[in-house]
Amino acid sequence: MSTFIYDFVIATAAPGLLWFRPKKYFETPAAKKYPKGGAIMICNHSSVFDPLYLMLSIIGRRHHYVCTDELTSNRFSRWLFRQFLTIPIDRNNFAMSSFREITSNLKKGNLCVLFPEGHVVVQNSGEKEDGKAASKSSESVPETKKKVEKEPPMMDNLKSGMVMMAFSSGAPIWPVYMKPRKNIFSRLRVAIGEPVDVKAMLGKMPTMEQINEVTRYITEKENKLKEICK
Repeated sequence: MSTFIYDFVIATAAPGLLWFRPKKYFETPAAKKYPKGGAIMICNHSSVFDPLYLMLSIIGRRHHYVCTDELTSNRFSRWLFRQFLTIPIDRNNFAMSSFREITSNLKKGNLCVLFPEGHVVVQNSGEKEDGKAASKSSESVPETKKKVEKEPPMMDNLKSGMVMMAFSSGAPIWPVYMKPRKNIFSRLRVAIGEPVDVKAMLGKMPTMEQINEVTRYITEKENKLKEICK
């Protein structure tokens, strides 16, 4: 696959570094050393511009974003997303073909980026920053919104799948957290974690409990990154 358009866009987007002024926070000194081969980067998702923010914050590597195939529903969008090295998958039916394609990219040494939340997640405007609910009654919330909020999260299942992909390919899982920007003038703040060597943690024949344990460990690292990104 040609990378000319991707590399050209990244090169011409250099002025964006001056605008966003990425401020990086590292979990440990070892987190400053980015993985060179295949790796799975996972990140929270709060804006449609998150892929651009990540590419400007972590430079020197091509980002292969895993995206839902809904974004490639026509010929032009398929061509466009292909130029930006995306890996389309069916998030409602994550088949072995998707697993194999991502694993194949990892074995080729590519950096595959996933947003486990699967969609943009924003803070409810009816909540305060400290997490306490505002005084607005639940009866005023439309029924359709209630159904969306009650929808079960897919993060844990997808993270377990990522652990299996990392184990199969030998690639580490690299957690990153981006603090949501308050406005267009806000500085971009990114917390970068130390890559997790999944294969070393699981051994040769992992059990489902071990996989779940690694999944919980990665979730704890994500929470830690959120705390240090201030």
